[in-house]
Amino acid sequence: MKRMVIVLVVFCAGHAVAQYTREWQSGNLGAYAWGASYGYDIDGDGFGNLWARSSSGQLTIYNSSLSAYWSISFPGYDYVFLATPRDIDGDGLIVPVNLDGDPAGELVASAYKLDGSTYSGKIRVYDAATRQLEWESPELSGFSGTVSLDDVDGDNKHEMIITRTNHTGGWGYVEVYGYTGAGLNTEPGYVLESSRVVAEPSICRDGTVIRFQLRAPEGIRLSVFDLAGRRVRKLLEADLPVGEYRVNWDGADDVGDEVPAGVYLYRLDRGNIAEAGRLVLTR
Repeated sequence: MKRMVIVLVVFCAGHAVAQYTREWQSGNLGAYAWGASYGYDIDGDGFGNLWARSSSGQLTIYNSSLSAYWSISFPGYDYVFLATPRDIDGDGLIVPVNLDGDPAGELVASAYKLDGSTYSGKIRVYDAATRQLEWESPELSGFSGTVSLDDVDGDNKHEMIITRTNHTGGWGYVEVYGYTGAGLNTEPGYVLESSRVVAEPSICRDGTVIRFQLRAPEGIRLSVFDLAGRRVRKLLEADLPVGEYRVNWDGADDVGDEVPAGVYLYRLDRGNIAEAGRLVLTR
């Protein structure tokens, strides 16, 4: 009697294992390498652009073929960023970032450095069509480089939103920069949308610069006080036009004598409004 052997072959349907392959790799950008894409269509080809920074303070923007399209250098700065934009017209791309209302659009880049435990940095605005620098901010104490872009005041233009902090000095501010006029060769085109008075640096050895902005002509008085409320120095009392002002304090009192190390208050009185801040004088 023959024995029949039946071999049962069972085919099991399984899920295919997805595979991904690295499509591209930049050159060695150093230990501070950073890259992203925020939907900026900088070159106008209908695709968002990749950007990357290197340890040497250089920002490179790539086209959709992943070839270098634009390089921006910030000598002396370690950390460089492309600003984060929001699509304010809802078309899925930021084409263009619209800061000043012209059709060309802008690109916003920023950089910062760390000196001990203190951050400082700056912002640059470029014309996206010509790649020419339109505006560069002064050195901003406490600024750690990141900028977001959105229409926060409903004027159908982007504004620049930044954060500045100083943990040692105990202060921190969120600030908004918006377009008001001309560019680099005349008065600054992007100004702080606040009249807040700020001392830079806020920790100083021989003095500091106190900065404020007036958005309307006003009579002002700027003074420095000790913690007991006694006036140490009247720095400025005048009727001033619209503008941004920088006033030096050399660490001396009203008669020219050096004041001792310690914590001091600076105060800007303008009309019925008083704005104040704190600084630390070391010797």
